[in-house]
Amino acid sequence: MLRTVAFAAILLVGAAQITDPEWIAFKSQYKKHYADDADERQRYGLFQDSKQRVARLNELNGKAGKAFGINWMSDRYPQEQHKTGLKRPKDFVPTAPVREYTTSRNAAGIDWQKTVAVTPVKNQGQCGSCWAFSATEAIESQMILKTGKYDFTLSPQQVASCSPNTGTYGCMGCNGGFTEGAYDYVKSAPGLANGFFIPYEQSLTETENTKACPTAKVEAITGELEELQGSYAQISGYKYAVKPCTSGMSCDNQDLKGLANALEETPVSVCVNAGTWNDYTGGVLSNAACGPNGMDYQDHCVMATGFNTTAPTPYWIVRNSWATTWGMEGYVYLEMAKNTCGLADDTTIPEVKVDLTETEAAEAATRREALFQQASEGSTRAVVV
Repeated sequence: MLRTVAFAAILLVGAAQITDPEWIAFKSQYKKHYADDADERQRYGLFQDSKQRVARLNELNGKAGKAFGINWMSDRYPQEQHKTGLKRPKDFVPTAPVREYTTSRNAAGIDWQKTVAVTPVKNQGQCGSCWAFSATEAIESQMILKTGKYDFTLSPQQVASCSPNTGTYGCMGCNGGFTEGAYDYVKSAPGLANGFFIPYEQSLTETENTKACPTAKVEAITGELEELQGSYAQISGYKYAVKPCTSGMSCDNQDLKGLANALEETPVSVCVNAGTWNDYTGGVLSNAACGPNGMDYQDHCVMATGFNTTAPTPYWIVRNSWATTWGMEGYVYLEMAKNTCGLADDTTIPEVKVDLTETEAAEAATRREALFQQASEGSTRAVVV
């Protein structure tokens, strides 16, 4: 009994050693609980590392102001943090054409999130399926803009689970993939189901194997019960918004004006270097703080939804797939003067297949113009630091 009491006293002393007020406040704010004292001491070490890293990143962020801070991830090991998932076959060579833009509206700012053309922020959880989310969201936006009315969510689970893992466009589910591979799969499938018919089933809290492809459901997308199963999408291919930079350690000369022109027409799937994003809490993330912009450093695919040229530090508006609890309600602002995080390296726009009559196409064009006016109306959202 005395030995047990003595051991308990030692544990209490060990726990009491961490009296840092910031640590105590952090644990309270984020409802943190640890397995034992040894675990807490290790987590406290990670917390201290995070504080030093955040300070260094904010210094790098320069005139853009603070963009990094302590958050729920600050005591987590790297493998426990938000997942990314961009992985391309080493021998992949882009062959899709680059989309041409004959006019530019020279908008001071545009934010498609103000419209139905951008669906709500999603959460990929502990699965490296960013590529499936980015491609799916790009198809959603194209369906809405092409028709002017179909604002429904599609199924990233189908893309992650059913995209083949071999060939030029091979993807590996939760172990990674790329948007071009996702489009290649959707093009060959009966269609991309809505998110109710094939919902997302990967764990949001634990790492697990990719769910098996629901083959019967996929085959039934265009089957006899299509009317009951709801809407779906199909694509004929995709184009790059600007010429891709698909290899190397530096992509400094990407066509940023071309990307802005593309964003005047539509949200765009983009892939980035998200190496510093787990520490992002709000504001404009500068090119210097984000790190290298070359394709060799890219690890994450997301969606660019607009830009703001009138802010003190002009920025691109980017939607992530790490839930609304991350960043600014799921969004991040990236310094616009540069190819920040490499967001202009791999920019894709899927081409959806829709069957519209001449009258319907004219009505859709009118609705599309109304959506643009809504997206570009007034100033874009203020930067919150």
